[in-house]
Amino acid sequence: MALRTKNLNLIPLLQALLEEESVVGAARKTSLSQPAMSGALARLREALNDPLLLRSGRSMYLTPRAEQLRTRVNRVCAEIEDLFEPVVFDPATAEQKFVIGAPDYLAYLISKELLPRLAREAPGVKLRFVDVPVDLPEWLKNGDIDLAVCGNFGIWRELEYEPIFEDPVVAAMSASHPLSMKRQVSLEQLLEYPFLAFDPSIDRFKHPSRTDTGIASFDFAPQVTVGQINNAVLLTLETDFVTAAPKSLVEAMARRLPLKQLDFSGDDPPVDTGIFWMKAQGEAPSMKWLRTVMRESLAGYSSIRP
Repeated sequence: MALRTKNLNLIPLLQALLEEESVVGAARKTSLSQPAMSGALARLREALNDPLLLRSGRSMYLTPRAEQLRTRVNRVCAEIEDLFEPVVFDPATAEQKFVIGAPDYLAYLISKELLPRLAREAPGVKLRFVDVPVDLPEWLKNGDIDLAVCGNFGIWRELEYEPIFEDPVVAAMSASHPLSMKRQVSLEQLLEYPFLAFDPSIDRFKHPSRTDTGIASFDFAPQVTVGQINNAVLLTLETDFVTAAPKSLVEAMARRLPLKQLDFSGDDPPVDTGIFWMKAQGEAPSMKWLRTVMRESLAGYSSIRP
């Protein structure tokens, strides 16, 4: 018989009757009158086809069926109460896995603040970084990716988006490169030298994995491409190769490696960088915490200017 045909209001009354083994005690516990509780007992007897409570002298005792029901009813009531409790996410005790869509360079930038924070505040939480697919909305909808941290090029308008910082595109090269003494460079000047670009697809012509960004130095397809932006920058070391990369990455690497960055003299817009997520899943406490962690891990880059 369908659940909607049952009087679920009788469940807490049944629990009180089974715990108190008394109509009077159950009425007192639930703040009902004794006649009202007697009427509830009558309806329960009919619904369960069992007397539940039998009289012995001046007291009452549970039938074998009622004894069997006691534990089950307590468990059901506890689960119903838990159903209406607010969902709480405590990172200190959570053992949850999240998948973050992010290009390699943003995973690298995030890690400086993120890794020690996870060890300190959320030791049971596990994160996995993956490349950002062109069909990101489908991955978010299916739960294969929980959120994405990447550039906003206006192609996922159905998603929720929170901007964090604008990241100019700069020319990156070895500190000993012939162009390194310049203050800025045009794309045409850069292309006079061997050029590296990133493209994560296996075969861009057959299986495109990215869209045009509207940034000429990113969309340009040179003779040599690599699958990661980090690698494109690293491969310029001790060579005449040059590349275009986000300023945040080149600045971070140049603090440790003999790299030089030059501003572009053209009109390339900066990369609007932020967080994407699916609205339907975004209100969960765990997802709010995850967005906060990502936002705060990148907060130090908000001062970057073109």
